[in-house]
Amino acid sequence: MIRCKNCGYQSPRYERACPECQTPYELTESECEELVSEAKLLYSRNDFIRAVNIYKLLAALGNRDGERELALILEKGILVPRDYEAAVQYYASAAVKGDAFSAYKHSHMLVGNDAKSDFWLAYAALMGCKEAYPDAFALYTRYKERGTAAYYCSLIAEENDTDALIEMARRHLYGDGVEQNERMAKWYIERIERAPIHALKLYRRIQAVEGRSIRPELPRFTDRNRIIERLISAAKKFGFTKILLTLCQLYAENGTKDARVFLAMLHIEGIEFRQDVEMGISILEEAVQNRSVIGAKLLGDLYYDGEQVEQDIALAEKYYRHAAELGGEGEYESLGDVFLKGKVCEPDYALALSLFEKGAESGSFGCKRKLELMHEERERYYIEATRLERSEPDEAFKLFKKSVESGYLPANARIGWYYERGIGTKVDRKAAYNHYKIAYEAGDKRAIESLGRCYARGIGIAFNFERASELLSVAREMGSRSADRELYRIYENKKKHMIRSLYSNAMELYYQKKYDVARSMLEVCMQLGLGKATYSIGCLHEFGITTDPDRKKAVSYYKKAAEQGYTDPRQYHKQSMLRIWKQN
Repeated sequence: MIRCKNCGYQSPRYERACPECQTPYELTESECEELVSEAKLLYSRNDFIRAVNIYKLLAALGNRDGERELALILEKGILVPRDYEAAVQYYASAAVKGDAFSAYKHSHMLVGNDAKSDFWLAYAALMGCKEAYPDAFALYTRYKERGTAAYYCSLIAEENDTDALIEMARRHLYGDGVEQNERMAKWYIERIERAPIHALKLYRRIQAVEGRSIRPELPRFTDRNRIIERLISAAKKFGFTKILLTLCQLYAENGTKDARVFLAMLHIEGIEFRQDVEMGISILEEAVQNRSVIGAKLLGDLYYDGEQVEQDIALAEKYYRHAAELGGEGEYESLGDVFLKGKVCEPDYALALSLFEKGAESGSFGCKRKLELMHEERERYYIEATRLERSEPDEAFKLFKKSVESGYLPANARIGWYYERGIGTKVDRKAAYNHYKIAYEAGDKRAIESLGRCYARGIGIAFNFERASELLSVAREMGSRSADRELYRIYENKKKHMIRSLYSNAMELYYQKKYDVARSMLEVCMQLGLGKATYSIGCLHEFGITTDPDRKKAVSYYKKAAEQGYTDPRQYHKQSMLRIWKQN
Protein backbone atom coordinates (compact mmCIF):
# COMPACT_ATOMS: atom_id res chain seq x y z
CA MET A 1 0.00 0.00 0.00
CA ILE A 2 1.09 3.55 -0.80
CA ARG A 3 -0.20 6.66 0.98
CA CYS A 4 -0.42 9.92 -0.98
CA LYS A 5 1.21 12.76 0.91
CA ASN A 6 -1.16 15.26 -0.71
CA CYS A 7 -4.64 13.76 -0.17
CA GLY A 8 -3.88 10.86 2.17
CA TYR A 9 -5.42 8.25 -0.15
CA GLN A 10 -4.03 4.76 0.31
CA SER A 11 -3.81 2.93 -2.98
CA PRO A 12 -3.12 -0.77 -3.56
CA ARG A 13 -2.15 0.09 -7.12
CA TYR A 14 1.54 0.71 -7.71
CA GLU A 15 1.42 3.58 -10.15
CA ARG A 16 3.56 6.68 -10.64
CA ALA A 17 0.86 9.10 -9.39
CA CYS A 18 -2.04 9.04 -6.91
CA PRO A 19 -5.22 7.82 -8.71
CA GLU A 20 -7.34 10.30 -6.68
CA CYS A 21 -5.51 13.65 -6.99
CA GLN A 22 -2.99 12.71 -9.71
CA THR A 23 -0.11 13.95 -7.52
CA PRO A 24 3.15 12.14 -8.37
CA TYR A 25 4.33 9.95 -5.52
CA GLU A 26 7.40 11.11 -3.61
CA LEU A 27 8.73 8.31 -1.44
CA THR A 28 11.29 8.55 1.32
CA GLU A 29 14.21 6.13 1.48
CA SER A 30 12.56 4.13 4.27
CA GLU A 31 9.33 3.89 2.26
CA CYS A 32 11.30 2.62 -0.74
CA GLU A 33 12.92 -0.03 1.48
CA GLU A 34 9.49 -1.11 2.71
CA LEU A 35 8.28 -1.46 -0.88
CA VAL A 36 11.35 -3.50 -1.81
CA SER A 37 10.66 -5.84 1.12
CA GLU A 38 7.01 -6.06 0.10
CA ALA A 39 7.99 -6.88 -3.50
CA LYS A 40 10.30 -9.67 -2.34
CA LEU A 41 7.50 -11.10 -0.18
CA LEU A 42 5.05 -10.98 -3.08
CA TYR A 43 7.61 -12.62 -5.34
CA SER A 44 8.14 -15.44 -2.83
CA ARG A 45 4.34 -15.98 -2.78
CA ASN A 46 4.32 -16.19 -6.60
CA ASP A 47 2.44 -12.90 -6.89
CA PHE A 48 4.74 -11.89 -9.72
CA ILE A 49 2.53 -9.24 -11.34
CA ARG A 50 2.27 -7.04 -8.22
CA ALA A 51 5.99 -7.56 -7.49
CA VAL A 52 6.92 -6.44 -10.99
CA ASN A 53 4.65 -3.39 -10.67
CA ILE A 54 6.40 -2.37 -7.45
CA TYR A 55 9.80 -2.65 -9.13
CA LYS A 56 8.55 -0.60 -12.08
CA LEU A 57 7.35 2.12 -9.69
CA LEU A 58 10.62 2.15 -7.76
CA ALA A 59 12.61 2.23 -11.00
CA ALA A 60 10.53 5.15 -12.24
CA LEU A 61 11.29 6.97 -8.97
CA GLY A 62 15.04 6.34 -9.48
CA ASN A 63 15.45 3.84 -6.65
CA ARG A 64 18.53 1.74 -7.34
CA ASP A 65 17.14 -1.47 -5.80
CA GLY A 66 14.06 -1.17 -7.97
CA GLU A 67 16.21 -0.49 -11.04
CA ARG A 68 18.38 -3.52 -10.33
CA GLU A 69 15.47 -5.93 -9.84
CA LEU A 70 13.57 -4.60 -12.84
CA ALA A 71 16.71 -4.89 -14.98
CA LEU A 72 17.07 -8.52 -13.89
CA ILE A 73 13.41 -9.22 -14.79
CA LEU A 74 13.76 -7.50 -18.18
CA GLU A 75 17.02 -9.32 -18.92
CA LYS A 76 15.50 -12.74 -18.24
CA GLY A 77 12.02 -11.91 -19.55
CA ILE A 78 10.19 -12.93 -16.34
CA LEU A 79 6.42 -12.21 -16.79
CA VAL A 80 7.30 -9.38 -19.15
CA PRO A 81 8.69 -9.38 -22.67
CA ARG A 82 12.46 -9.60 -22.63
CA ASP A 83 13.99 -6.15 -23.24
CA TYR A 84 17.78 -6.32 -23.24
CA GLU A 85 18.33 -2.63 -24.04
CA ALA A 86 16.06 -1.46 -21.22
CA ALA A 87 17.84 -3.88 -18.86
CA VAL A 88 21.19 -2.33 -19.83
CA GLN A 89 19.85 1.17 -19.07
CA TYR A 90 18.46 0.16 -15.68
CA TYR A 91 21.67 -1.67 -14.73
CA ALA A 92 23.67 1.39 -15.78
CA SER A 93 21.46 3.72 -13.71
CA ALA A 94 21.68 1.49 -10.62
CA ALA A 95 25.44 1.08 -11.08
CA VAL A 96 25.98 4.84 -11.18
CA LYS A 97 24.10 5.00 -7.86
CA GLY A 98 26.61 2.53 -6.39
CA ASP A 99 24.88 -0.86 -6.63
CA ALA A 100 27.65 -3.48 -6.86
CA PHE A 101 25.62 -6.25 -8.56
CA SER A 102 24.33 -3.80 -11.17
CA ALA A 103 27.90 -2.64 -11.76
CA TYR A 104 28.90 -6.26 -12.39
CA LYS A 105 26.02 -6.85 -14.81
CA HIS A 106 26.64 -3.54 -16.54
CA SER A 107 30.33 -4.42 -17.05
CA HIS A 108 29.23 -7.50 -19.02
CA MET A 109 26.69 -5.61 -21.10
CA LEU A 110 28.98 -2.77 -22.17
CA VAL A 111 30.04 -3.09 -25.77
CA GLY A 112 33.08 -1.35 -27.29
CA ASN A 113 34.30 0.34 -24.09
CA ASP A 114 36.81 -1.86 -22.32
CA ALA A 115 37.91 0.93 -19.95
CA LYS A 116 34.41 1.41 -18.51
CA SER A 117 33.78 -2.34 -18.46
CA ASP A 118 36.98 -2.92 -16.43
CA PHE A 119 36.03 -0.02 -14.14
CA TRP A 120 32.59 -1.45 -13.30
CA LEU A 121 33.99 -4.94 -12.84
CA ALA A 122 36.75 -3.75 -10.48
CA TYR A 123 34.22 -1.63 -8.55
CA ALA A 124 31.77 -4.54 -8.19
CA ALA A 125 34.50 -6.86 -6.88
CA LEU A 126 35.83 -4.19 -4.51
CA MET A 127 32.36 -3.66 -3.06
CA GLY A 128 31.97 -7.38 -2.36
CA CYS A 129 29.87 -8.66 -5.27
CA LYS A 130 30.64 -12.40 -5.24
CA GLU A 131 29.45 -12.85 -8.82
CA ALA A 132 32.25 -10.49 -9.91
CA TYR A 133 35.09 -12.45 -8.25
CA PRO A 134 35.85 -14.87 -11.14
CA ASP A 135 35.97 -12.02 -13.65
CA ALA A 136 38.03 -9.90 -11.24
CA PHE A 137 40.50 -12.78 -10.97
CA ALA A 138 40.76 -12.86 -14.77
CA LEU A 139 41.02 -9.05 -14.93
CA TYR A 140 43.93 -8.76 -12.49
CA THR A 141 45.65 -11.76 -14.03
CA ARG A 142 45.53 -9.85 -17.31
CA TYR A 143 46.89 -6.77 -15.56
CA LYS A 144 49.71 -8.99 -14.14
CA GLU A 145 48.79 -8.00 -10.57
CA ARG A 146 49.46 -11.42 -9.08
CA GLY A 147 48.67 -10.63 -5.44
CA THR A 148 45.23 -9.17 -6.20
CA ALA A 149 44.42 -12.00 -8.62
CA ALA A 150 45.33 -14.55 -5.92
CA TYR A 151 43.12 -12.73 -3.40
CA TYR A 152 40.01 -13.03 -5.57
CA CYS A 153 40.88 -16.59 -6.57
CA SER A 154 41.08 -17.56 -2.89
CA LEU A 155 37.61 -16.09 -2.28
CA ILE A 156 36.23 -18.23 -5.11
CA ALA A 157 38.04 -21.28 -3.72
CA GLU A 158 36.30 -20.70 -0.37
CA GLU A 159 33.07 -21.66 -2.18
CA ASN A 160 34.70 -25.00 -3.14
CA ASP A 161 34.94 -24.13 -6.82
CA THR A 162 37.07 -26.89 -8.39
CA ASP A 163 38.93 -24.69 -10.85
CA ALA A 164 39.70 -22.12 -8.13
CA LEU A 165 40.93 -24.85 -5.76
CA ILE A 166 43.26 -26.18 -8.45
CA GLU A 167 44.50 -22.67 -9.26
CA MET A 168 45.22 -21.87 -5.59
CA ALA A 169 47.02 -25.21 -5.20
CA ARG A 170 49.19 -24.34 -8.21
CA ARG A 171 49.89 -20.85 -6.85
CA HIS A 172 51.00 -22.17 -3.45
CA LEU A 173 53.10 -24.84 -5.13
CA TYR A 174 55.05 -22.26 -7.18
CA GLY A 175 54.65 -19.14 -4.98
CA ASP A 176 52.64 -17.24 -7.59
CA GLY A 177 51.25 -14.20 -5.73
CA VAL A 178 51.05 -16.16 -2.45
CA GLU A 179 53.41 -17.92 -0.06
CA GLN A 180 55.19 -20.88 -1.62
CA ASN A 181 54.23 -23.86 0.52
CA GLU A 182 53.57 -27.39 -0.78
CA ARG A 183 51.54 -28.40 2.27
CA MET A 184 49.21 -25.42 1.77
CA ALA A 185 48.84 -26.50 -1.85
CA LYS A 186 47.93 -29.97 -0.56
CA TRP A 187 45.13 -28.48 1.59
CA TYR A 188 43.41 -27.13 -1.52
CA ILE A 189 43.89 -30.37 -3.47
CA GLU A 190 42.35 -32.43 -0.65
CA ARG A 191 39.11 -30.47 -0.99
CA ILE A 192 38.65 -31.69 -4.58
CA GLU A 193 36.50 -34.80 -4.83
CA ARG A 194 37.56 -35.66 -8.35
CA ALA A 195 40.32 -33.91 -10.27
CA PRO A 196 39.53 -32.92 -13.86
CA ILE A 197 41.66 -34.51 -16.58
CA HIS A 198 43.58 -31.31 -17.38
CA ALA A 199 44.79 -31.08 -13.76
CA LEU A 200 45.62 -34.76 -13.10
CA LYS A 201 49.39 -34.25 -13.30
CA LEU A 202 49.29 -31.35 -10.81
CA TYR A 203 46.83 -33.24 -8.58
CA ARG A 204 49.08 -36.30 -8.35
CA ARG A 205 52.21 -34.28 -7.75
CA ILE A 206 50.70 -32.38 -4.83
CA GLN A 207 49.05 -35.51 -3.40
CA ALA A 208 52.54 -37.00 -3.14
CA VAL A 209 53.72 -34.19 -0.84
CA GLU A 210 54.78 -35.62 2.52
CA GLY A 211 53.26 -34.45 5.80
CA ARG A 212 49.86 -33.18 6.79
CA SER A 213 48.29 -30.36 4.85
CA ILE A 214 48.20 -26.84 6.31
CA ARG A 215 45.17 -24.60 5.97
CA PRO A 216 46.42 -21.37 4.38
CA GLU A 217 45.22 -17.99 5.52
CA LEU A 218 43.37 -15.91 2.96
CA PRO A 219 45.79 -13.68 1.02
CA ARG A 220 45.69 -10.09 2.17
CA PHE A 221 44.21 -7.54 -0.20
CA THR A 222 47.47 -5.59 -0.24
CA ASP A 223 46.66 -3.56 -3.36
CA ARG A 224 43.28 -2.35 -2.10
CA ASN A 225 44.25 1.29 -1.64
CA ARG A 226 46.03 1.44 -5.00
CA ILE A 227 42.96 -0.03 -6.73
CA ILE A 228 40.70 2.49 -4.99
CA GLU A 229 43.00 5.28 -6.17
CA ARG A 230 42.74 4.08 -9.76
CA LEU A 231 38.96 3.77 -9.50
CA ILE A 232 38.71 7.29 -8.02
CA SER A 233 40.67 8.63 -10.97
CA ALA A 234 38.44 6.77 -13.44
CA ALA A 235 35.19 7.79 -11.66
CA LYS A 236 36.31 11.41 -11.83
CA LYS A 237 37.14 11.03 -15.52
CA PHE A 238 33.76 9.42 -16.34
CA GLY A 239 31.80 11.86 -14.13
CA PHE A 240 30.34 9.26 -11.73
CA THR A 241 29.91 11.59 -8.73
CA LYS A 242 28.02 9.18 -6.45
CA ILE A 243 30.60 6.47 -7.08
CA LEU A 244 33.38 9.01 -6.56
CA LEU A 245 32.01 9.97 -3.13
CA THR A 246 31.60 6.32 -2.14
CA LEU A 247 35.17 5.50 -3.15
CA CYS A 248 36.58 8.57 -1.39
CA GLN A 249 34.74 7.65 1.80
CA LEU A 250 35.95 4.07 1.49
CA TYR A 251 39.51 5.32 1.11
CA ALA A 252 39.11 7.68 4.08
CA GLU A 253 38.18 4.74 6.31
CA ASN A 254 41.66 3.19 6.07
CA GLY A 255 43.10 5.73 8.54
CA THR A 256 46.41 6.21 6.72
CA LYS A 257 48.25 9.47 6.05
CA ASP A 258 46.55 9.58 2.64
CA ALA A 259 43.08 8.85 4.03
CA ARG A 260 41.41 12.23 3.47
CA VAL A 261 43.20 13.52 0.38
CA PHE A 262 40.48 12.48 -2.06
CA LEU A 263 37.73 13.94 0.11
CA ALA A 264 39.76 17.15 0.06
CA MET A 265 39.55 17.15 -3.75
CA LEU A 266 35.75 16.77 -3.56
CA HIS A 267 35.67 19.93 -1.40
CA ILE A 268 37.94 21.74 -3.86
CA GLU A 269 35.90 20.75 -6.91
CA GLY A 270 32.51 21.05 -5.23
CA ILE A 271 31.48 17.43 -5.93
CA GLU A 272 28.76 16.25 -3.52
CA PHE A 273 29.88 19.10 -1.20
CA ARG A 274 29.71 22.86 -1.28
CA GLN A 275 32.88 24.05 -3.01
CA ASP A 276 35.49 25.20 -0.49
CA VAL A 277 38.93 25.45 -2.10
CA GLU A 278 40.70 26.80 1.01
CA MET A 279 39.43 23.95 3.16
CA GLY A 280 40.47 21.35 0.58
CA ILE A 281 43.98 22.80 0.23
CA SER A 282 44.43 22.96 4.01
CA ILE A 283 43.50 19.25 4.24
CA LEU A 284 46.01 18.43 1.50
CA GLU A 285 48.79 20.48 3.13
CA GLU A 286 48.12 18.73 6.43
CA ALA A 287 48.41 15.39 4.62
CA VAL A 288 51.72 16.48 3.03
CA GLN A 289 53.06 17.35 6.48
CA ASN A 290 52.19 13.77 7.43
CA ARG A 291 54.32 12.60 4.45
CA SER A 292 51.44 11.86 2.10
CA VAL A 293 52.74 11.21 -1.41
CA ILE A 294 49.28 11.46 -2.97
CA GLY A 295 48.61 14.75 -1.17
CA ALA A 296 51.82 16.26 -2.56
CA LYS A 297 51.00 14.95 -6.05
CA LEU A 298 47.47 16.40 -5.97
CA LEU A 299 48.76 19.78 -4.80
CA GLY A 300 51.25 19.72 -7.66
CA ASP A 301 48.38 19.01 -10.09
CA LEU A 302 46.31 21.84 -8.61
CA TYR A 303 49.02 24.48 -8.98
CA TYR A 304 49.99 23.22 -12.43
CA ASP A 305 46.44 23.16 -13.85
CA GLY A 306 45.54 26.54 -12.34
CA GLU A 307 41.79 25.88 -12.46
CA GLN A 308 40.74 26.04 -8.79
CA VAL A 309 43.78 28.11 -7.70
CA GLU A 310 46.07 30.59 -9.40
CA GLN A 311 48.62 28.75 -11.53
CA ASP A 312 52.08 28.58 -9.94
CA ILE A 313 54.51 26.36 -11.88
CA ALA A 314 57.32 26.80 -9.34
CA LEU A 315 55.06 25.67 -6.51
CA ALA A 316 53.78 22.78 -8.64
CA GLU A 317 57.37 21.63 -9.24
CA LYS A 318 58.10 21.89 -5.52
CA TYR A 319 55.19 19.59 -4.62
CA TYR A 320 55.97 17.14 -7.44
CA ARG A 321 59.59 16.86 -6.30
CA HIS A 322 58.45 16.49 -2.67
CA ALA A 323 56.20 13.61 -3.73
CA ALA A 324 59.14 11.97 -5.51
CA GLU A 325 61.37 12.42 -2.42
CA LEU A 326 58.73 10.80 -0.21
CA GLY A 327 58.95 7.68 -2.32
CA GLY A 328 56.05 8.10 -4.71
CA GLU A 329 54.49 4.76 -3.75
CA GLY A 330 51.40 4.21 -5.88
CA GLU A 331 52.28 7.29 -7.93
CA TYR A 332 55.55 6.16 -9.51
CA GLU A 333 54.20 6.12 -13.06
CA SER A 334 52.38 9.47 -13.00
CA LEU A 335 55.27 11.22 -11.22
CA GLY A 336 57.74 9.68 -13.66
CA ASP A 337 55.67 11.09 -16.53
CA VAL A 338 55.82 14.57 -14.95
CA PHE A 339 59.63 14.63 -15.05
CA LEU A 340 60.05 12.64 -18.26
CA LYS A 341 57.83 14.99 -20.27
CA GLY A 342 59.19 18.17 -18.64
CA LYS A 343 55.75 19.12 -17.33
CA VAL A 344 56.98 21.73 -14.83
CA CYS A 345 60.70 22.01 -15.62
CA GLU A 346 63.32 20.79 -18.05
CA PRO A 347 63.00 17.02 -18.49
CA ASP A 348 64.72 15.23 -15.61
CA TYR A 349 65.42 11.83 -17.15
CA ALA A 350 67.43 10.57 -14.18
CA LEU A 351 64.59 11.20 -11.72
CA ALA A 352 61.99 9.78 -14.12
CA LEU A 353 64.14 6.67 -14.59
CA SER A 354 64.51 6.13 -10.84
CA LEU A 355 60.74 6.47 -10.33
CA PHE A 356 59.94 4.01 -13.12
CA GLU A 357 62.53 1.57 -11.72
CA LYS A 358 60.93 1.72 -8.26
CA GLY A 359 57.50 1.28 -9.80
CA ALA A 360 58.70 -1.72 -11.83
CA GLU A 361 60.15 -3.28 -8.65
CA SER A 362 56.76 -2.90 -6.95
CA GLY A 363 55.09 -4.73 -9.86
CA SER A 364 53.67 -1.85 -11.92
CA PHE A 365 53.19 -3.05 -15.50
CA GLY A 366 52.99 0.57 -16.74
CA CYS A 367 56.33 1.42 -15.13
CA LYS A 368 57.92 -1.70 -16.61
CA ARG A 369 56.75 -0.72 -20.09
CA LYS A 370 57.96 2.87 -19.76
CA LEU A 371 61.27 1.63 -18.40
CA GLU A 372 61.69 -0.52 -21.51
CA LEU A 373 60.87 2.47 -23.73
CA MET A 374 63.42 4.65 -21.90
CA HIS A 375 66.07 1.96 -22.38
CA GLU A 376 65.33 1.88 -26.10
CA GLU A 377 65.39 5.70 -26.33
CA ARG A 378 68.64 6.17 -24.40
CA GLU A 379 70.47 3.85 -26.79
CA ARG A 380 68.93 5.69 -29.73
CA TYR A 381 70.12 9.02 -28.26
CA TYR A 382 73.65 7.62 -27.93
CA ILE A 383 73.78 6.29 -31.51
CA GLU A 384 72.47 9.57 -32.92
CA ALA A 385 74.95 11.57 -30.80
CA THR A 386 77.93 9.58 -32.09
CA ARG A 387 76.72 10.27 -35.63
CA LEU A 388 76.61 14.04 -34.98
CA GLU A 389 79.89 14.34 -33.05
CA ARG A 390 81.92 15.74 -35.94
CA SER A 391 79.29 17.75 -37.80
CA GLU A 392 77.23 19.16 -34.88
CA PRO A 393 79.11 18.66 -31.59
CA ASP A 394 76.75 20.94 -29.63
CA GLU A 395 73.73 18.83 -30.62
CA ALA A 396 75.73 15.68 -29.93
CA PHE A 397 76.35 16.89 -26.36
CA LYS A 398 72.59 17.36 -25.80
CA LEU A 399 71.87 13.82 -26.99
CA PHE A 400 74.70 12.34 -24.91
CA LYS A 401 73.27 14.16 -21.91
CA LYS A 402 69.80 12.67 -22.51
CA SER A 403 71.36 9.25 -22.86
CA VAL A 404 73.31 9.66 -19.60
CA GLU A 405 70.26 10.97 -17.72
CA SER A 406 68.29 7.99 -19.01
CA GLY A 407 70.81 5.72 -17.31
CA TYR A 408 72.87 4.57 -20.31
CA LEU A 409 76.28 4.00 -18.71
CA PRO A 410 78.46 3.87 -21.89
CA ALA A 411 77.48 7.49 -22.64
CA ASN A 412 79.34 8.68 -19.52
CA ALA A 413 82.75 8.15 -21.10
CA ARG A 414 81.79 10.31 -24.07
CA ILE A 415 80.08 13.14 -22.20
CA GLY A 416 83.04 13.42 -19.82
CA TRP A 417 85.17 14.44 -22.81
CA TYR A 418 82.67 17.23 -23.64
CA TYR A 419 82.73 18.58 -20.08
CA GLU A 420 86.54 18.40 -19.98
CA ARG A 421 86.90 20.53 -23.12
CA GLY A 422 83.77 22.68 -22.79
CA ILE A 423 82.10 21.56 -26.03
CA GLY A 424 78.36 22.28 -26.06
CA THR A 425 78.61 23.34 -22.42
CA LYS A 426 80.87 25.17 -19.99
CA VAL A 427 84.15 23.57 -18.96
CA ASP A 428 83.41 21.50 -15.86
CA ARG A 429 86.45 19.42 -14.91
CA LYS A 430 84.75 17.98 -11.82
CA ALA A 431 81.78 16.77 -13.89
CA ALA A 432 84.21 15.28 -16.43
CA TYR A 433 85.99 13.30 -13.69
CA ASN A 434 82.69 12.07 -12.22
CA HIS A 435 81.44 10.82 -15.59
CA TYR A 436 84.73 9.09 -16.36
CA LYS A 437 84.62 7.43 -12.95
CA ILE A 438 81.02 6.20 -13.46
CA ALA A 439 81.95 4.73 -16.83
CA TYR A 440 85.09 3.09 -15.38
CA GLU A 441 83.17 1.55 -12.47
CA ALA A 442 80.61 0.24 -14.97
CA GLY A 443 83.41 -1.63 -16.73
CA ASP A 444 83.80 0.68 -19.76
CA LYS A 445 87.37 0.11 -20.96
CA ARG A 446 87.37 3.40 -22.87
CA ALA A 447 87.16 5.29 -19.58
CA ILE A 448 90.37 3.77 -18.16
CA GLU A 449 92.70 6.10 -20.05
CA SER A 450 90.45 9.16 -19.48
CA LEU A 451 90.35 8.53 -15.73
CA GLY A 452 94.10 7.96 -15.67
CA ARG A 453 94.58 11.31 -17.44
CA CYS A 454 92.43 12.99 -14.76
CA TYR A 455 94.75 11.70 -12.03
CA ALA A 456 97.82 12.56 -14.12
CA ARG A 457 96.76 16.19 -14.74
CA GLY A 458 94.58 16.92 -11.72
CA ILE A 459 91.36 17.15 -13.77
CA GLY A 460 88.53 17.34 -11.25
CA ILE A 461 90.63 15.46 -8.69
CA ALA A 462 93.97 15.95 -6.94
CA PHE A 463 97.11 14.77 -8.80
CA ASN A 464 97.88 11.16 -7.92
CA PHE A 465 100.97 9.74 -9.63
CA GLU A 466 100.45 6.15 -8.41
CA ARG A 467 96.79 5.95 -9.51
CA ALA A 468 97.55 7.67 -12.84
CA SER A 469 100.46 5.32 -13.52
CA GLU A 470 98.32 2.27 -12.69
CA LEU A 471 95.41 3.22 -14.98
CA LEU A 472 97.55 4.47 -17.85
CA SER A 473 99.66 1.32 -17.76
CA VAL A 474 96.51 -0.77 -18.17
CA ALA A 475 95.44 1.44 -21.09
CA ARG A 476 98.89 1.11 -22.68
CA GLU A 477 98.73 -2.69 -22.40
CA MET A 478 95.40 -2.48 -24.23
CA GLY A 479 97.25 -0.83 -27.13
CA SER A 480 96.65 2.89 -26.50
CA ARG A 481 99.51 5.02 -27.89
CA SER A 482 98.14 8.17 -26.28
CA ALA A 483 98.26 6.42 -22.90
CA ASP A 484 101.92 5.56 -23.59
CA ARG A 485 102.67 9.23 -24.34
CA GLU A 486 100.83 10.32 -21.20
CA LEU A 487 102.84 7.84 -19.14
CA TYR A 488 106.10 9.22 -20.60
CA ARG A 489 104.94 12.73 -19.78
CA ILE A 490 104.11 12.00 -16.14
CA TYR A 491 107.38 10.08 -15.62
CA GLU A 492 109.32 12.98 -17.11
CA ASN A 493 107.46 15.38 -14.86
CA LYS A 494 108.14 13.12 -11.91
CA LYS A 495 111.83 13.07 -12.81
CA LYS A 496 111.94 16.88 -13.15
CA HIS A 497 110.18 17.29 -9.84
CA MET A 498 112.70 14.96 -8.16
CA ILE A 499 115.68 16.83 -9.70
CA ARG A 500 114.27 20.21 -8.66
CA SER A 501 113.76 18.90 -5.14
CA LEU A 502 117.33 17.58 -5.04
CA TYR A 503 118.65 20.91 -6.32
CA SER A 504 116.70 22.83 -3.64
CA ASN A 505 118.20 20.59 -0.95
CA ALA A 506 121.70 21.13 -2.40
CA MET A 507 121.31 24.92 -2.27
CA GLU A 508 120.00 24.68 1.29
CA LEU A 509 123.15 22.78 2.25
CA TYR A 510 125.28 25.39 0.41
CA TYR A 511 123.67 28.11 2.53
CA GLN A 512 124.53 26.06 5.64
CA LYS A 513 128.23 26.01 4.59
CA LYS A 514 128.15 22.28 3.83
CA TYR A 515 129.87 22.89 0.51
CA ASP A 516 131.20 19.40 -0.18
CA VAL A 517 127.84 17.67 0.27
CA ALA A 518 126.12 20.46 -1.69
CA ARG A 519 128.61 20.06 -4.53
CA SER A 520 128.03 16.27 -4.67
CA MET A 521 124.28 16.77 -4.93
CA LEU A 522 124.71 19.48 -7.59
CA GLU A 523 126.86 17.12 -9.64
CA VAL A 524 124.08 14.49 -9.51
CA CYS A 525 121.57 17.11 -10.71
CA MET A 526 123.99 18.12 -13.46
CA GLN A 527 124.29 14.52 -14.65
CA LEU A 528 120.48 14.32 -14.73
CA GLY A 529 120.46 17.31 -17.10
CA LEU A 530 119.52 20.24 -14.86
CA GLY A 531 121.14 23.31 -16.45
CA LYS A 532 120.89 25.42 -13.32
CA ALA A 533 122.89 22.81 -11.36
CA THR A 534 125.57 22.81 -14.09
CA TYR A 535 125.74 26.61 -13.90
CA SER A 536 126.10 26.41 -10.09
CA ILE A 537 129.04 23.98 -10.44
CA GLY A 538 130.67 26.52 -12.79
CA CYS A 539 130.26 29.20 -10.08
CA LEU A 540 132.01 26.94 -7.54
CA HIS A 541 135.01 26.63 -9.92
CA GLU A 542 135.07 30.35 -10.64
CA PHE A 543 134.97 31.32 -6.91
CA GLY A 544 137.29 28.49 -5.82
CA ILE A 545 134.73 26.93 -3.47
CA THR A 546 135.72 23.33 -2.52
CA THR A 547 138.32 23.47 -5.30
CA ASP A 548 141.05 25.70 -6.73
CA PRO A 549 139.76 28.71 -8.73
CA ASP A 550 139.69 27.78 -12.42
CA ARG A 551 137.98 30.29 -14.67
CA LYS A 552 138.54 28.17 -17.77
CA LYS A 553 136.64 25.25 -16.25
CA ALA A 554 133.95 27.61 -15.03
CA VAL A 555 133.38 28.93 -18.56
CA SER A 556 133.05 25.37 -19.90
CA TYR A 557 130.37 24.64 -17.28
CA TYR A 558 128.54 27.85 -18.18
CA LYS A 559 128.47 26.82 -21.84
CA LYS A 560 127.21 23.35 -20.91
CA ALA A 561 124.46 24.92 -18.79
CA ALA A 562 123.41 27.04 -21.78
CA GLU A 563 123.22 23.87 -23.89
CA GLN A 564 120.98 22.36 -21.20
CA GLY A 565 118.70 25.37 -21.48
CA TYR A 566 119.80 27.60 -18.60
CA THR A 567 121.37 31.06 -18.90
CA ASP A 568 122.05 33.80 -16.39
CA PRO A 569 122.30 36.94 -18.62
CA ARG A 570 122.45 39.42 -15.75
CA GLN A 571 124.35 37.03 -13.49
CA TYR A 572 121.77 37.28 -10.72
CA HIS A 573 122.30 33.63 -9.73
CA LYS A 574 126.13 33.96 -9.77
CA GLN A 575 125.97 37.08 -7.60
CA SER A 576 123.59 35.38 -5.22
CA MET A 577 125.97 32.41 -4.75
CA LEU A 578 128.95 34.77 -4.30
CA ARG A 579 127.05 36.84 -1.73
CA ILE A 580 126.11 33.76 0.28
CA TRP A 581 129.70 32.49 0.24
CA LYS A 582 131.14 35.83 1.37
CA GLN A 583 128.55 36.14 4.15
CA ASN A 584 129.61 32.82 5.49
